[in-house]
Amino acid sequence: MTTKENTDLQGTVHTGTSESKKNSKGNQFVRVVDKLGSKPFIILLLVLLFLIPIGMIQSLVRDRDYYRESALQSVLLPKGGEPVLEGILMVVPYNHVETYKYVDSNNQEGQRQEYSTRYLFSVPQTMNFSTQIKPEYLTRGIFDVPVFACDANFTGTFSPVTYSHLKIEENDIRWDEALLLFGISNKKSLTSLPMVRVGDTQLEQALTETVSPFRNTLYYSLPSLMARDGFDYELVAKIQGGESLSIVPLATDNNFAMESSWTSPGFGGGWLPAERQLNEDGFSASWTIPGLSTVYPKTWVASELEDYVKGEYREAVEVSFVTPVDNYQKTSRSVKYAILFLIVPFLTIFIFEIFTKVRIHPIQYCLIGLADVIFYLLLLSISEHLNFSLTYWISSASVSLISLFYAGAIFHKIKWGLLFSAVQFISYIFLFGTLQAEDYALLIGTLGLFFVVVVLMVLTRRIDWYSIEQ
Repeated sequence: MTTKENTDLQGTVHTGTSESKKNSKGNQFVRVVDKLGSKPFIILLLVLLFLIPIGMIQSLVRDRDYYRESALQSVLLPKGGEPVLEGILMVVPYNHVETYKYVDSNNQEGQRQEYSTRYLFSVPQTMNFSTQIKPEYLTRGIFDVPVFACDANFTGTFSPVTYSHLKIEENDIRWDEALLLFGISNKKSLTSLPMVRVGDTQLEQALTETVSPFRNTLYYSLPSLMARDGFDYELVAKIQGGESLSIVPLATDNNFAMESSWTSPGFGGGWLPAERQLNEDGFSASWTIPGLSTVYPKTWVASELEDYVKGEYREAVEVSFVTPVDNYQKTSRSVKYAILFLIVPFLTIFIFEIFTKVRIHPIQYCLIGLADVIFYLLLLSISEHLNFSLTYWISSASVSLISLFYAGAIFHKIKWGLLFSAVQFISYIFLFGTLQAEDYALLIGTLGLFFVVVVLMVLTRRIDWYSIEQ
């Protein structure tokens, strides 16, 4: 064999070897792609299976929130719960005569009279309320319960009672039995007997009681001359409670003012403050409410308005002492996005599997999904002891770090672990922003989902999916 022939033969052999390597690599990629054909369905099945532990975590969040609520109520119950100051009224009994006509057995017409006692109620002409609320935290187990104490100061005037429009005769009114009523939702909210002063006279608690539109009532004997001609009043009550303080405006003119060092109040009820100031030192707010916007008339007779006033139509000014961070609420909102945070890492691993030609076992998918699920357990358990934001970053960093080492190990290169960990951490950043912007959560979530779809379309635009199906 000549040298040229030998060279040609060697060249031929070398060329054949190169083509064999190319074919081998191509066949390897085809085999990997072929074997990945059923992987999307396996991923879908895994996502559905992981809905079970996600549901268990949601149930656990509800249980912990219920446990916190039980601890809160165990503190608030002895303090009277959420106090509602239902206001001040004057009541005067009067003799009522009802005449009935009748026809006897002899077809003769006659009349009979029935005598009873009725009660005439009158609201103040003006009611001014002011208080400075002192909040504090009480601890029950691992929970801090916000409570408060304050001095409720009422001042105002009662004008002379009008009764002619009710067809009541003055001679029938028993002025010497007049009473002043102070209403409160729960007497446990009172830490001492409220002091009531009319003019220069301090009123004594009455020994007799009468009908009242309030849930719980304190009665004070009122001098007959003052009940007839009108008077100025002052009432000071020491109040305790938690979560919120409410005042019912029932006077012709109502002016309320509140101050507190609490930095996160919530204003609710039937009226919002006319003026408010919020800063790092607390808040101050004031309300001006005309009697025309309340359910109370100037005067009325008992039983005519009693059911209406005690019912669901009664409105009040309400200030809530909101806890700045509700860990359970934010954790619950986080779990709602859990399905998305399972799909994203699974799809990321699947795409890496295609490009690296490294086969990933379903068990390895399960371990990655389990890490994502444990993120919510970390978030729930640690947030009971630390600030939610700090807890969130500790949990997300922990899961991202373990994902970095695990993905780097299964793909045999640390760069794939870094990429996968970056995808995880960016997802957690996105979730944190969604939790902070509650009003824009739907918009942010929609844009984030759209971005994920765009990225998937870009990365998989050159993949032959028919080969995968084979």
